[in-house]
Amino acid sequence: MVENVTRRTAAIDRLQLNMVQVVRSVPLFASLRESDWDDVAPLLNGYCYPRDAYLFFEGDPPDILYVIWMGRVKLLRHSVDGRDVVLDVLGPGRLLGEVAVFEGAPYSQTGQTMEDVAVISIARNDYLYLLQRYPVLALAVINELGRRLRVANDLVHSLAVDRVERRIARALLRLATYNGTPTKDGLMIQMRLTRQDLADMTGTTVETAIRVMSRFRKQGWITTQRGRVVIKQPEELETVANQH
Repeated sequence: MVENVTRRTAAIDRLQLNMVQVVRSVPLFASLRESDWDDVAPLLNGYCYPRDAYLFFEGDPPDILYVIWMGRVKLLRHSVDGRDVVLDVLGPGRLLGEVAVFEGAPYSQTGQTMEDVAVISIARNDYLYLLQRYPVLALAVINELGRRLRVANDLVHSLAVDRVERRIARALLRLATYNGTPTKDGLMIQMRLTRQDLADMTGTTVETAIRVMSRFRKQGWITTQRGRVVIKQPEELETVANQH
């Protein structure tokens, strides 16, 4: 029995070490010193979710801050006509719910997994404790809030005035920035992007998204491999994305 307890303890220690390594890679926590992690590590918890599961819903109390360990999560807003608008797609090392947790306001978006996902969670009370104990974290939060606000403003502006070709080009480039891997054929977006996902992300219909993607494909700007989009000529998409 002692041997089993020892093995279990060692496994827990390895898990905690892995979680710390993931969280340390997040810019929000990069300013912490080596000695600070003895205080942070016990506050981390790991969870797994299957594809299409919900981490939280728009309007839920902001009880938990999430760091994505593995997999990808999309952030949704629900419109009055019942449609979902995909605001962002986040992959490993990205934060979820930090704005709501920091403000104490309900989650303003819904977080839904796009594949099997593992996350690291920090309870809101523990997170606020860390902000008070380590003021450098508060400054990092303010910087992240500013970045998120700029992204949200850009998206609102794009949905209001941009042509659909520009919106789709910008969406593909944004996904490639955070979820892209260079290959011999181009920059592969490392997620299975369905037609519905792309339509929701750009505020258009599935039919229109299919038509625009087909046009990009015929022009040789993109291709598809194993269900993933590969950007072959990013400079051409940049030209479309920057058209007014």
